[in-house]
Amino acid sequence: MMINVPSTPDLGGAGFAPAHGPRITFITHYTELYGANWSLVNLIEGLSKYGVRAHVICPDRGDLLDALSRLGVPTAVLPFEWWVSTNRTPQDAATRIYRNAKNLRPIAAQMSRWNTDLIYSNSSVFAIGAMVATELGLPHVWHIREFGNRDYDLWPDFGSRMFRLGLRTADATIFVSKALQRATLRKTRLKNSHVIYNGVAEEAVFDARRRVAEAARTRSQLFTFVLVGRFRESKGQAIAIRAFSQIASHFPDTRLLLVGGAGGTGDQSYFDHCRALASDLVAASRIEFWGFVPDPERAFLAADCALMCSRNEAMGRVTAEAMSACRPVIGYDSGGTSELIDPNRTGLLYRGDADALAECMARYVEAPELAREHGDAGWHTARQRHSTEGYAAQIYEVLRGVGAEYKQ
Repeated sequence: MMINVPSTPDLGGAGFAPAHGPRITFITHYTELYGANWSLVNLIEGLSKYGVRAHVICPDRGDLLDALSRLGVPTAVLPFEWWVSTNRTPQDAATRIYRNAKNLRPIAAQMSRWNTDLIYSNSSVFAIGAMVATELGLPHVWHIREFGNRDYDLWPDFGSRMFRLGLRTADATIFVSKALQRATLRKTRLKNSHVIYNGVAEEAVFDARRRVAEAARTRSQLFTFVLVGRFRESKGQAIAIRAFSQIASHFPDTRLLLVGGAGGTGDQSYFDHCRALASDLVAASRIEFWGFVPDPERAFLAADCALMCSRNEAMGRVTAEAMSACRPVIGYDSGGTSELIDPNRTGLLYRGDADALAECMARYVEAPELAREHGDAGWHTARQRHSTEGYAAQIYEVLRGVGAEYKQ
């Protein structure tokens, strides 16, 4: 579904009181500024142009609260439990149910104080949004952003079938890719289900990044690859290091940037493994560990090509961000990555391990003009598909529809 941004937003909305835009309480499951929360911030900014008044509930304190404070968004820190886990046991599941039964009342009370019109769950890993919506008789939108079991080894407390039945309670579901929608629902049919790709920047920011990228084309530097993401085995940093070791032995004028930390859902032992792996290479001096960077734009603009080595990416926000900076992306051919990259036009797709990745990397090192050509094409695609204006417009149409149903 592609919705054009109205020239004059209808601030009242089809299903909300015309005196004001809808008051929407968003619930997020963590407070670091990584993919899902950056997308939430982008969404709140975009929806503000339609008169949406956002409020956010999160389970603890973190960088997200500062970002929301700068936007003037009211927040509340209230604990709640997930309904997925890495080590599922009946006792643990029962404990989480009990705790959420206790958490329900203060969360519902906060939403009532905010005069909430609609509840918006920003992840599939918790069900507290659905519980509070039932308690208050409010519409509920569920934004599904992760595979769960594939990328984070998270399994539903009561099995996949009950998980899908839970999603059916939502008034609308939004998936960040077709691949995620297929994998999550299987044969289950949901009413009012949508695939909407994340927005990553305003159109004006896309244009500014293109100007910076064009100005940098005259610079003289090593051909640079970059991989952005928290250090987890599923993100494939070790594969990128092994592939780069092959490239570096044949092309000395190359380097690799690894951008991300081991905090949050990262893995410190895996980070240490990657550091040790890199230090053992002859080309160790050309592998740079940048650590966590709040806005990866600088990393993408410092590179010539981005890598997406995750085999289970629901969408891949960093893929779209790299494209917004006119950088081609070499991605593993699976999940949402296969939808974002048009092979041999906006980037390259590979299957296999480090050898297959190295072959793709060599193509760009040998023909940097091809990398620039693919980067330009990717920018045009991403500007049309991943602008925050288009992202907010599509989601606002979903919200209008849900509100209209509740007004009937």
